[in-house]
Amino acid sequence: MQESKKYLTDASVHQALLQVDLTEAASPDHAVRILLKEILQGLTERDWPQAQILTGPRIVSAEENYGLLGYDPTEITLGSAHTRWVDECSLLRTQTTSQIPAALQRAAQVRQTGETILLAAPGITFRRDSRDRWHCAEPHQMDIWVLGDPELAKHEHLLRLVGDILKSAVPDKPWIFSDSPHHYTEGGIEVNVLNDGSPVEVLECGRIATSLLERLKIDPLQHGGLALGMGLDRLTMLRKGIPDIRLLRDQNERVKAQMHDLKPWSAVSRLPSIARDISLAVTPGLSEEVLTERMLQAAGDCSDWIEEMQVKGRWQSSDLPDQAIERLGLLPDQENVLLRVVLRDCSRSITTAEANALYSRIQSALHEGAPGAGYRMDFPAV
Repeated sequence: MQESKKYLTDASVHQALLQVDLTEAASPDHAVRILLKEILQGLTERDWPQAQILTGPRIVSAEENYGLLGYDPTEITLGSAHTRWVDECSLLRTQTTSQIPAALQRAAQVRQTGETILLAAPGITFRRDSRDRWHCAEPHQMDIWVLGDPELAKHEHLLRLVGDILKSAVPDKPWIFSDSPHHYTEGGIEVNVLNDGSPVEVLECGRIATSLLERLKIDPLQHGGLALGMGLDRLTMLRKGIPDIRLLRDQNERVKAQMHDLKPWSAVSRLPSIARDISLAVTPGLSEEVLTERMLQAAGDCSDWIEEMQVKGRWQSSDLPDQAIERLGLLPDQENVLLRVVLRDCSRSITTAEANALYSRIQSALHEGAPGAGYRMDFPAV
């Protein structure tokens, strides 16, 4: 069942539009932009066409972000659990792929037989996502789509494209792939880079689906090609050895000084973390992404302190003793969810008093049980 849409406030939209896009030109450029330029240069050096760079608005229509790409309107992806809706028909783009349909149509109109056109769409995107060292709510992506004759749409060409990208992005790391179907590709795969033996997802790709070409009024007997989307934040982290995605935007001078090149990360002292469990009465079925977003909103200016949030368990009232139900303030048709919230600032130690205040603020904002109930976290200041 699709979750009803919830719309962003004007203040939230304004904040999203002001967020710095690390793929855009700056002085000096950020490591994320330096990496994407290396990738595109590497493709040209390996006999792929010179990229046509696409830029577009952060607010797009649902048709651009979902409809033209083949998403079913009833899919959960379109609900508020994953999408930041601005109004009934528009949203903060969840993928740079939203720029591709119109660009494909333009490319198909001018492409000559035997010609290959490479489209590159880098930029910031907006999600409701989980929170850990690899995930954030405003990731940077880059789509690479290659349009040519139908013969281009072959698995061997797809693997060559992946290999050529990763040779530039993370030249010393092995990679693996597995089947992963997409709405707008055929033969889709997910690619993971092995980082100290552990797989880290960095891109998904496939052959451009015939159904997409037909939906865009592009003749599949005349055109075909490859579609690929990569996570630039993760590739930058893997290239430099950065341990936490928050460091890409951290304002500590020792951190910022390392974000203008692709040299290996020089460790800045990892300050101690603080971890606590928060037990809440909430509406059943709230996703980890929704809980994370509410937590970050409650944290406000302290949201950067949150290193990780995990859902440790969920229980219905029938699973709990009466004493726990009463203390928690669990109302009929609610569930108990246990969150593990880890705090660590990249620049300084968080005091116990500051941590206590933030945990109390999070609990107060997320608790939906009886007023005044709940496992209160009124810790004494120290």
